[in-house]
Amino acid sequence: MTERAMAAMAVLAAGALLAGPAAADFKDELLKTDTIVVGTTGSAPPFSMIGDDGELGGFDVAVMTKLAEDLGVDVEFEQLDWAGLLPGLASDRFDVVSSGVTRTAERLASDDLIMLSPYIINGVAVTKLAANDEIGGWDDVCGKTVGVIRGSAELGLIEASLPEGCLGKVSEYPGWTEMSLDLKNHRIDWIGMDYLGPSYLAAKDELITVLPEVRSPKTQSVAVAPGDAELAEALDKLIATYREDGTLNALVEEYFGQPVDFTQMPADPS
Repeated sequence: MTERAMAAMAVLAAGALLAGPAAADFKDELLKTDTIVVGTTGSAPPFSMIGDDGELGGFDVAVMTKLAEDLGVDVEFEQLDWAGLLPGLASDRFDVVSSGVTRTAERLASDDLIMLSPYIINGVAVTKLAANDEIGGWDDVCGKTVGVIRGSAELGLIEASLPEGCLGKVSEYPGWTEMSLDLKNHRIDWIGMDYLGPSYLAAKDELITVLPEVRSPKTQSVAVAPGDAELAEALDKLIATYREDGTLNALVEEYFGQPVDFTQMPADPS
């Protein structure tokens, strides 16, 4: 073997020694060996939902399954109401929360989680009964009772979208099923939620419609436990690749029926 070949092999060996531990670092942070434990609701279609087959599925489940596969680890999902997910992440119940987490200024600055870069672009919209002629747009919701998901970011975004003093009574719910039932039973006048999720549901339910005006553009993504910095970095690199190569938009179209334009991402809130 020539001196040049021996030197090249030495460089490769040194590189392997450096790359090996770095590549494995994120696995050392996992709650379970070679498994990412993911908290999700199962009650926010099509982000996270129970399918007709009784199995957990949806956009978030597909994204996390793809991420785990490309990282060479398994994935395990645990269901919990939305209000308990981020506290559960902060207390190390999960490695990751993937359930349409809105990237708010507070979450981006929080020490209790690591918010990853966007995996979808969304906004807040008015969802109402199709037969309700009293609500034709945002200007008509003042003083009316709104339903929101307990602990979600939408309430703050809705308040920012309305004139001061406009917001009426607020009723909070653990998930879509209970909230849409109260809408149909006239216990609430409208639902304040994102645009994409309710649009998917309204396409399957002729009693409900989502008004087209979207306010407070926002991005959503995956939240990682605060002690899992290497995992967050590994996941975020893949998410950035998926934005560029069309992987994310293929999943967005599969679950939401329409693509998003990642070149038009709103600036991070501050």
